[in-house]
Amino acid sequence: MITIFQFIAFFGAVIGFAAGGVIGSKFYGTFGGFAGAIIGAYIGLITGRLPGFFGTRGLVRKIRCKKTEELRTILQGNQSHLFYFTIAELAVRGEEIQKERGCVSKLLISDNYAARVCGWRTLQHFFPEDAKQIAEYNPKDSIDVCRAKTRILTELP
Repeated sequence: MITIFQFIAFFGAVIGFAAGGVIGSKFYGTFGGFAGAIIGAYIGLITGRLPGFFGTRGLVRKIRCKKTEELRTILQGNQSHLFYFTIAELAVRGEEIQKERGCVSKLLISDNYAARVCGWRTLQHFFPEDAKQIAEYNPKDSIDVCRAKTRILTELP
């Protein structure tokens, strides 16, 4: 799964590689072209990653401004891409996050592949003991396989 931000970073690196190679070879010959391509790719990659960096910062800023009740409402909704940041914010505030295990478990058996990936990453970070119980889980597996592998989590207290 490739995000638009990863594509922008890759595209920035490719453009930087080409531009650096052309400019370097124009002024310093073959060695300059080689060095310019490497430097240009690095600069292009860094520049291409800026939109993702600022987008994530903006998202985190919006989540931090929300009240605890609003954060818990997000976890009851279907915005799976926000679960990780939302649970992180609840943890930073000192709120009890164990009761959110059910929301994360639901993501693991979602029909949506992206939701399963978000659920798996969230489970690994915030509920590592649960993740160890289903270490063989893979969000890329079929929905039936994912449901079978996560069955043990529904049996936990």
